[in-house]
Amino acid sequence: MVVYAAAGNEAFAARAVSVGVDDYLVRDDADDSHAALVESVRSLSDRDEAGRRPETKSYRVIVEAMEDGAFVLDEDRRVEYVNPRIEEITGHASEALRGEQFESLVDAGLFPADEYERYRDAVSRVLSEGVTERLDVRFVDADGDPRLFELSLSPAGDGERVTGVVGIPRDVTDREVATTQRGELLERMTDAFFALDADWRFVYLNDRARDVFGEVREPDLGECIWDLLPSPAADTELYEKYHEAMRTQEPVTFETFSEPYDGWFEIRAYPSPSGLSVYFRDVTTRKRYLQALESTNQRLETVLQNLPVILSAFDAEGVFTMSEGAGLESLGREPGEVVGRSAFDLYDDTPAATDAIARGLSGEAVDTRIEYRGSIYDAWYRPVFDDDGEVSELLGVAIDVTNRARLEDGLRSLQAVTQDFILTESVEEVAALAADAVPELVTDAEAAVWLADDHGSLSPAASTAGQFDSEARTETSPGGFESETVTRVDAVAFDDRLLPPESDAASVLRVPLGSHGLLVVSTADAFLDADEDLLELLGSTVTSALSGTVREQELRNREADLAAANERLDDFVSIVAHDLRNPLAVATGYLDLGMESGEREHLERAANAVDRMSKLVDDLLDLARQRTPVLDATPVDLARVVDHAWRFVDTGDATLVREELFVVDGDDGRLLRLFENLFRNSVEHGSTGSRDSPDDAVEHGTPPDEPLTVRVGSLDDRTGFYVADNGAGIPENIRERVFDHGYTTTPRGTGYGLAIVDDIADAHGWSVSLGESAEGGARFEFVTQPVRAATGSAETDE
Repeated sequence: MVVYAAAGNEAFAARAVSVGVDDYLVRDDADDSHAALVESVRSLSDRDEAGRRPETKSYRVIVEAMEDGAFVLDEDRRVEYVNPRIEEITGHASEALRGEQFESLVDAGLFPADEYERYRDAVSRVLSEGVTERLDVRFVDADGDPRLFELSLSPAGDGERVTGVVGIPRDVTDREVATTQRGELLERMTDAFFALDADWRFVYLNDRARDVFGEVREPDLGECIWDLLPSPAADTELYEKYHEAMRTQEPVTFETFSEPYDGWFEIRAYPSPSGLSVYFRDVTTRKRYLQALESTNQRLETVLQNLPVILSAFDAEGVFTMSEGAGLESLGREPGEVVGRSAFDLYDDTPAATDAIARGLSGEAVDTRIEYRGSIYDAWYRPVFDDDGEVSELLGVAIDVTNRARLEDGLRSLQAVTQDFILTESVEEVAALAADAVPELVTDAEAAVWLADDHGSLSPAASTAGQFDSEARTETSPGGFESETVTRVDAVAFDDRLLPPESDAASVLRVPLGSHGLLVVSTADAFLDADEDLLELLGSTVTSALSGTVREQELRNREADLAAANERLDDFVSIVAHDLRNPLAVATGYLDLGMESGEREHLERAANAVDRMSKLVDDLLDLARQRTPVLDATPVDLARVVDHAWRFVDTGDATLVREELFVVDGDDGRLLRLFENLFRNSVEHGSTGSRDSPDDAVEHGTPPDEPLTVRVGSLDDRTGFYVADNGAGIPENIRERVFDHGYTTTPRGTGYGLAIVDDIADAHGWSVSLGESAEGGARFEFVTQPVRAATGSAETDE
């Protein structure tokens, strides 16, 4: 006897054996337990037949009561046994099948004929290799219904060799139908669905889930879900929620954002001991719509809380039913403060307001501007009608536009002022007009305009309140105000030197005028934002006007320079014609005499006249070059230029004493020629050296027994330098003429040396004067403007 128990119990097993049970098996869902039962029964049957134990044949009750089919093949593939379930499946009696070959099961319909070889090969592997094979069997049963069986083929034997095959076909048709129906249901779902086993591996995905995952990468069945998530997966919300569901065995529902899929998903996860079923849907559109809606609501709320807006509602009698908005702050009221009060009583001193509300209550849509308590409001009133067409409510919106209204009025005034700027001809006129324009733009404001010179000093040019001291100046670094924007300053902290005299300012605005200077505006009250905007526009207008005026002045100066240049050209032509005519006539005369007489003396005199003409031409060309204004001045160290010029002149026994000098803006080459001409004039014309007097030197000299000394230094009382010597000096009665073109006191002189010096000084914008040195010699003084401190100490050269 074999006992086939549903659940194992060792005490029960021992008791069963003690009462004569031959074998004890515990039932399992696996097919192997059924095969073991059949094999156990078959073995006992063999023993019963051999030992003639008829009582053990009761084992058939167990096998033949099985819900699954069972059959046994011997090692020659003959059917040894089939249970009644096989008879039901095939429609053939067991006696008809027993003893037949395996092929008889095909004839009986248990195996489809077209797949016979697959089953035969499986039986062969069981017999030859002792393995268990599992196959799916599809066929039409005795009732004509299609059926699906899971067939388990297990080896049977005595433990040493395989003597047969035990087959257990289990009908899984209903399960497959249920699975198919469930799959079809899942595929028809609009939600994506997937299932995970207890090890987090995918065991199922519907088409919608595959589509969603496929946007990045579709997972394979058997793949772990955490391999799809960004690393580390444990940091993700999915990881936390899924583990929570499995740990608590309670469903979880949540929304989460997925970066790889750039979207929001609503997820519902249902746990079981064997895994997790997950339904999810893409809710990105809904989520973003809600986020946009929330953002819009927040913006609207922010607008209402921050804009100077007043929202009001009135009943049919004009009584406030609502009063909200940040604009109430400008009225000194709290939201809801006037609810229940009549608008006609509240605004009885403001006819513009009561008139607008009355018109609105009469059914008219009203747009108006109202001035109330020093502020200006744009207001809109709209009636609300009931079913009978009567006004049941009036809605009002008011916005504080005080700044805008002030700006509009100021712009109109500024437009008129701008036309006046076009007619100005000097920077002083522009400054005066700018100062006068400020009170037109800002009520009760005072203004002062400060203009800058080329070196960054500011001087007052115009004021609306009192006059500045004529010597008033303030120093600032060059360009120190050019890049500034309009700056609001507390008057206490402001440099009061820039304020108009007798100013009682509490607030100050600094308005930059580009490189031209600064407009300073002050008032006893606080500036409005509109005031700052208007003054910024005024500053831009004034800056443009100043720039235009400066350009026009530069153009006029350039035209004057061109006219002067043309005049100099005319002078130059006249000088050339005059100064060359005489030596040319001399040369021509001596050439004629030489040709007539053949005497060499006449030819030599003609050659001397030609040499003089050559020198005149050189000096005249140099003179023409030096008279051109210096346009591209650069910093020049006078000490360096003086030393170079002294070395370039044949000074003989003369001595140079150079005192401390400075740096000027000028033309390095022209200044070198200036000092050369001065040194030649002093040294070559007044020295005791061996060189003859130059052609362009003015007659003065040092007594033969006294060495010549030339001094160069800075002026004490003015900005400039001097060049002096200890020669005999130049007579006072000819000092005004020594700078004239062509003036000379020697027959061989051209008269252009000191004229060139004067033109070089004039081209730099300097003045030069001639006087007497402390030793009685000549002293030339140049008044100029330094741009830097001195770079070298005094030196003496011999």
